[in-house]
Amino acid sequence: MASAYKLTLLFTRRADLEPDDFATAWLALERARPLAADGLSRSAIHIALPGVAAVRGAASAPYDAVLETWWERKNDAANWVVSRQFDDEWMPPRLELLAGRPAAVGGAPVLAWERDGESAGADDRAAAAITVITLPVARRGLRFDEFAKHWNDVHTELALSGAGAKDRLLRLENTPAPVPAPTRFARTNFNGVGSITFRSIAALEEEFSSEHYLDRLAADEERFTNTEASAVFVGRPVT
Repeated sequence: MASAYKLTLLFTRRADLEPDDFATAWLALERARPLAADGLSRSAIHIALPGVAAVRGAASAPYDAVLETWWERKNDAANWVVSRQFDDEWMPPRLELLAGRPAAVGGAPVLAWERDGESAGADDRAAAAITVITLPVARRGLRFDEFAKHWNDVHTELALSGAGAKDRLLRLENTPAPVPAPTRFARTNFNGVGSITFRSIAALEEEFSSEHYLDRLAADEERFTNTEASAVFVGRPVT
């Protein structure tokens, strides 16, 4: 069953923690105190890969880890973030590693494309996978519904139509965010969050240096987003 709501949490490490030390400590917490809550369909954690660029013109997002959570209902996510489990168990040890409260973006996820995970070599692909988390800000003058429609329909279809695009991808999902995330999180100006999983760093680099991207996709991004205000996170998913 498709998830009705997706909440993506964005984490920035303390300034005195080196990236490798932060990643080690964070993943130890994920093993010791994994997220479990009523209505949670699944979750995925991504650790930043410093220095790996992706979308042309967009700033690198100032985050060191991203947690994607999918929920059966929006209320399930809302109940989790006000629960005693969140306040007393899940968040406190993570806050010790962070510069401040995490930011968050939430909305109804739209799965555009996914490779068959049952086919041969799925485990090897997962080990090499790279995730690009896009954090778009709508172009000024566009209504939110116009922004979401262009993103989900026009831009996504264009992205998947490039030569070799589906060979490079494992998964593509958009989550337009019509309202801010719960107030317990730091506010952002992002109007959604995209999640693009590539087979490898080589596949990512090939896609974003392709003629299709440079000539068509990059130009289309400016039709519905403010590229200067948008941001991009590149990380490695950890299972």
